[in-house]
Amino acid sequence: MLYIVLPAYNEAAALPALLEDIEQNCVPIPHQIIIINDGSTDNTPDVVQSYAQTHNNIHRVNHDQNQGLGAALNSGFQYVMNLNEKQRNGPTRQLNQEVPDMVITMDADNTQPADRIPLMYKEICSGADLVIASRYVRGGEQHGLSLGRRGLSWGAGKFMHFFAPIPGVRDYSCGFRAYRLSILFAGTRQYGPNIIKSRNFSGMVELLLKVAPFAELVTEIPLELHYERKKGVSKMRIRATIWGYILLIYHIKRKRWNRLKWAEE
Repeated sequence: MLYIVLPAYNEAAALPALLEDIEQNCVPIPHQIIIINDGSTDNTPDVVQSYAQTHNNIHRVNHDQNQGLGAALNSGFQYVMNLNEKQRNGPTRQLNQEVPDMVITMDADNTQPADRIPLMYKEICSGADLVIASRYVRGGEQHGLSLGRRGLSWGAGKFMHFFAPIPGVRDYSCGFRAYRLSILFAGTRQYGPNIIKSRNFSGMVELLLKVAPFAELVTEIPLELHYERKKGVSKMRIRATIWGYILLIYHIKRKRWNRLKWAEE
């Protein structure tokens, strides 16, 4: 089964187009969509409820208050693991042993095209444990990003590649990824249900560093990021994210995940 996890904070304007894009590209793939409303103050909860009423593969997780990207993903992963266990143990289970269970995470702002999902699905089915939609492999592009955001993403990749190299990885910060569910299970067994501790966007790098050791094969596919489609202002706080990267290196050298005091967004 494919589980698509969408953390959403004030994405009412973008979600309908994204959900339609996902459904069009995933017609032949059995999939479930888990949307985490992270304390949105717009109509995101209403949009999610409306789709959930007409699509039985859409699941809702709600945070009463905004907790940040990491907390939203933690909630999404726990929901997936519980759902997967129910589906495997339920009286009407239909298991295809040839297709591994997997989780795809992507932004809910419709900047990441869903046509990458079948390619990521195929990579996992072919033996990969972790697949990253990368802006930095042949065919990858970025549209609509400011020079500052471009520089931050590129610099983060170089910074992390120097201090914490992962074979096969160029794009450390992009959150559009596919994980074999077994490596997320392994990661949460080691680090607990709240596997992401960071409270800013460096949490995507933190997650990568924590689960990559459980992956025998990590691959990348090209991504054309379309940030010009984003509606509303960016939720990233650049200074906090940079500080988060520095703290990640600190923890790598000191091996003190639990003692680390994370930067606020």
